[in-house]
Amino acid sequence: MRKGFLFKFAFAAVLFGVACGVNSVTKAQLEAVKPGDVLVYRYQKEGKSWFYADKITKIEGDKIYFNPSQKEGTAGNDERLKAFDTSREVSMTKADLLKYETEQGDERKVIIWINP
Repeated sequence: MRKGFLFKFAFAAVLFGVACGVNSVTKAQLEAVKPGDVLVYRYQKEGKSWFYADKITKIEGDKIYFNPSQKEGTAGNDERLKAFDTSREVSMTKADLLKYETEQGDERKVIIWINP
């Protein structure tokens, strides 16, 4: 009886750990980004999950340049996230990008996908 409970508890703990890690990327994936990749972010706003994307345009030294998405959406696969503002090119350092392996700040912002 006790053995069955421990097995079920261990299984539930592993399943929970896997589920928490599904919607995030690894440090290695973030280190391997290249021009053309699309970074999809999830963050919290008004009690809901929201999504937006950045399309990497170039990488020079420690700087990553990208075009932000024009809109945000409530689903990570929302077609509106595929329209990028090409009139603006924003940059961040590689160190700043690596922070988004885990949730950051009050908005719990995190990169959940990298699409080539």
